Amino acid sequence: MEFKETVGNRRTIRYFQPDRPVEKAKVQKILEAARLQSQHGNAQLVRKAVVVTKGETPDDVRNGLIDALYNQPQAAQAPVAIVWVQDMSGWKPFKENLMNLMKANALPTGYGWSEDFIDNTDNAVLATEDFNISVNPNPHFAEWLTSFECGLAVGSALLAAVDEGLGTGLITGRREEIRKLFNMPETCTPTQVQLVGYAAENLDGGGGGACPRPDFGDLYFADTWGNALPRDPQVVEELKAAKLLQPEGPHLWRKAELNALAGMFGLPE
Repeated sequence: MEFKETVGNRRTIRYFQPDRPVEKAKVQKILEAARLQSQHGNAQLVRKAVVVTKGETPDDVRNGLIDALYNQPQAAQAPVAIVWVQDMSGWKPFKENLMNLMKANALPTGYGWSEDFIDNTDNAVLATEDFNISVNPNPHFAEWLTSFECGLAVGSALLAAVDEGLGTGLITGRREEIRKLFNMPETCTPTQVQLVGYAAENLDGGGGGACPRPDFGDLYFADTWGNALPRDPQVVEELKAAKLLQPEGPHLWRKAELNALAGMFGLPE
């Protein structure tokens, strides 16, 4: 599938075929896409995941996760759940990671990078014992950046699932309960859980079409805050042709589909 169409096709799927397993190869491809996303300072260990698979993960663990996800129906239906986690201990080898970037010739010496610069423990760019990776008055800066890094990976994972013809969507739950369920160390915080499976609803579900979005000019500004960036109508038409921009829902058939799905899963209409 072309990249633009993959982006345009992404929907939050809420109904899954519970007894149709997901091929392990497809799950691996989702994780590989997340692993290759951009990361600040080559901090590759700050974002991790636990994969929970119906029929393989012990029932008490999977049921515990479903309970921690507020027993939402889609959590029980999806045969695979990927618990995305940010791990603050992943900043510990920050200096080593930068050195590896130097060895790979990724950090330009013309910008002042050198092994001596990285090895200088007084440098503001280096990790401290409490994971503050930059001199910043906000003590939560490293936590914010870690969340951002995890979000980048999850975004790629969602698109990879769509590209594989799977249904996928994010769901949230009781984080501390999830952390204890999987025996995660204190440095870990579960973020979102990505549900993966074959959709029981039309893949154009999630509202029966693309969800409404804010106007382009309400999101993006030129030169100063609040000055709407112009949106070129010709580019819009090109993106419609490439299927990145798709008609907004709801489709006329969506209500009937929801009623049928409710009957299928014994849920109220």
